[in-house]
Amino acid sequence: MVENNIKHNIVVKLFFIYGLVVVAVIAVVMKIIYLQGHGEEWEAKSNSMKEAEVKALRGDICAADGRILATSMPFYSVHWDMSKQVLKDTLFNNNIDSLSACLSRLFKDKSKDEYAKYFREKRTQKSNRFVLVRNKVTFTQVAALKKFPIFNRGKNKGGLIIERSYNRTLPHKSLAARTIGKPGDHKYGMEASFDEILAGHDGVQLMARLPSGDYHATSSVDEDGQLDAEDGKDVISTINVNIQDIAEQNLMNQLVKNNAKHGTVIVMEVKTGKIRAMANIDMNADGTFSENYNYAVGNLSEPGSTFKLASLITVFEKTGADIDDTILTPGNGQFEIPGTGHIIRDDHDAPPKMTIREAFEHSSNVGVARLIYNTYQKNQSEFIDRLDQMHLEKLTEIDIPGEPIPDFKYPGDKDWWGTVSLTQISIGYEVRLTPLQTLTFYNAVANDGVMVRPHILEAVRTHGEIERVEKTEVLNSAICSKSTLEKVKILLKGVVENGTAKNIRSKNYQIAGKTGTAQIANANSGYVNAEGDKSYLASFVGYFPADKPKYSCIVVINSPKKDSYYGSAVAGPVFKAISDKLYSQDYDLQSDNKEFDLLKHKDFEKQNPYSKSGDRAILDRLFSKFNIQVENSGKNTESQFVYTDARSNPNAIHLDPVDTRKGIMPDVTGMGLRDALCILRNRGLVVTVVGRGAVKTQSIPMGSSIKSGTKVVLELK
Repeated sequence: MVENNIKHNIVVKLFFIYGLVVVAVIAVVMKIIYLQGHGEEWEAKSNSMKEAEVKALRGDICAADGRILATSMPFYSVHWDMSKQVLKDTLFNNNIDSLSACLSRLFKDKSKDEYAKYFREKRTQKSNRFVLVRNKVTFTQVAALKKFPIFNRGKNKGGLIIERSYNRTLPHKSLAARTIGKPGDHKYGMEASFDEILAGHDGVQLMARLPSGDYHATSSVDEDGQLDAEDGKDVISTINVNIQDIAEQNLMNQLVKNNAKHGTVIVMEVKTGKIRAMANIDMNADGTFSENYNYAVGNLSEPGSTFKLASLITVFEKTGADIDDTILTPGNGQFEIPGTGHIIRDDHDAPPKMTIREAFEHSSNVGVARLIYNTYQKNQSEFIDRLDQMHLEKLTEIDIPGEPIPDFKYPGDKDWWGTVSLTQISIGYEVRLTPLQTLTFYNAVANDGVMVRPHILEAVRTHGEIERVEKTEVLNSAICSKSTLEKVKILLKGVVENGTAKNIRSKNYQIAGKTGTAQIANANSGYVNAEGDKSYLASFVGYFPADKPKYSCIVVINSPKKDSYYGSAVAGPVFKAISDKLYSQDYDLQSDNKEFDLLKHKDFEKQNPYSKSGDRAILDRLFSKFNIQVENSGKNTESQFVYTDARSNPNAIHLDPVDTRKGIMPDVTGMGLRDALCILRNRGLVVTVVGRGAVKTQSIPMGSSIKSGTKVVLELK
């Protein structure tokens, strides 16, 4: 009995499962029949729709202080669906004249009657579902026309169709343009290096086919249908806009003065390796100047005398020699390499004996070559190995593309010429480095022997929040011993105090560095050009202040054609102009300046000091340092730039925010040039400067209406 019940239950369950399978099969068959019967309908729907790629918004590239260096500016295309399915005759006829008048006033390209005639003609045509109103419309203009008659009813009732696109722009124009990268061409610079961060991920937009055959988005730019794309992240760079501007201006002035082929300046922060400025300027065929190639990162050349620092370090490390040890020379400014017939020369007669200090300070080829010959002639590979141990033969690994591997020879190579190559390398020939690679080495000396990786990425930002911050990376924890480091630091200061670069000596702070003057080799004619003339590479590399260095800097100028070609005369003054400016602007660098310390004297606490108007962050730091009381006007206390008034309140300096409204001329009188230029250039104004000092007058009165491209003259005094 129990066995029969079990069999019965199994049979019932099987019939139930069988029934479910039959029902499922019938449902599938019915669906297939339905789809076959509506095939044309589904095919028509398929043909009337398509998917289109929606470009993600590319992230901004910003300076270290957040100012935008490259951004994607939105532009809009405005179309109008004038079909009668959307736009009723009564609505069109009653409002077309008013709409035309509004568009004429907004765009100022056609009269009211011309607009009205154009739209009435389009209204009668079959292709009236996607009528162009205007291309390249700004966000402000879009916001205005959305309030116009008919258009204020939106897409479904008014037929307004708005499509968005982007144009990559550089708000600071040519400033650091090569380092940033070309808008729309992400093949070099930060645009290339950080493309994966900036690009984001494109989305998909469903497009509907119109009777005319055209396609348009099924939803507007303001609706969720186009938010499938994941916008790119912002790159915060290490570039300091003010330092970059100083570097470019002074480099340009020297290139023009010397009619030079091209030039490079790099300013690096010693402790961190942050690139604060990178300028590369070329002379074009027509005599104008522009940035065309990043020589700082990508151009290998023989460094000349700046390489002597590395040579002396190898001697100190191997022998323990002192900087006042003597080098014996022939005494006629020449050194013939024994057994080769090759002669190394100085530009001036050298004494029959000189100290290492004298050889370095006066950049004696004979002295340094003789020293290296005496030290390494019997083991030439040891010299190259010691250079390699200092990371000189390796990449700096900077985070923008285009860096080549340093070009070094090695004993046993087919182009190694024994002691000739040994001595030539010792004075900076038969070896090629980029300006950045040379600077990275000098920066390590300034940084107590620690070589850090130069980098241009400060941080990555997503939706206004910092996502990650780039950390300082060490390439070599000690390029040499501490004792050697102390010796070469004395030598580098001596070059400026007593040697070839004493023309850039400062009474306020010490500069440490080395001049370089190298003949430029040509591929087919050695060290002379096709006309039989020699070309030179003038350079100066160093750091400041010498005892507590904050910045290192290199200046390289290719083929100066006027007056002089020496590094001291051509490159040195550019370095000095940059270091003077940075020293005067950075109060932290002046902590050991006795004249500056007088400001802390109690007699000065009885009155408010005079201060130029300008950058609030700098002023706040200064006022805090000297315990100067500040009172705010109560208006927009977060403003970046402020006016200062030291007289209205004897107990505090009064601050008022600078008017930041777009399209309105601010008052920049009383400001320093740097702050005034920042404010005016951010508004797109073309600025001409007359005189020096603080801004005394401006040609456009405060409160006047302005637009991008307007010219303004500032008189400084």
